[in-house]
Amino acid sequence: MSDYSDLILNDKNSGKIEDLKNALDGVEVTYALWLNNRKNTQTGETPDRLANYFRYFYNEKGMQFYVKDELPREIKNACWSAYRAIFSNS
Repeated sequence: MSDYSDLILNDKNSGKIEDLKNALDGVEVTYALWLNNRKNTQTGETPDRLANYFRYFYNEKGMQFYVKDELPREIKNACWSAYRAIFSNS
């Protein structure tokens, strides 16, 4: 297994990871109505959380971002826009 700690540390120290978390928190607020009407897939309670629908990980190319298909297209696009605004061309 490769060690990507330098990539992770670089993104963390640059503030990019925190920026992504903040941007995705903003997406969650924007689409709170949709999330409030769904059960949390982890706990079975309402409201659901946007964090249940995306993940990120590192490989040799840097951070990789994944959004589940279950999200409505508009919310999925907002997640991708948040990611690209911070990590594109980095």
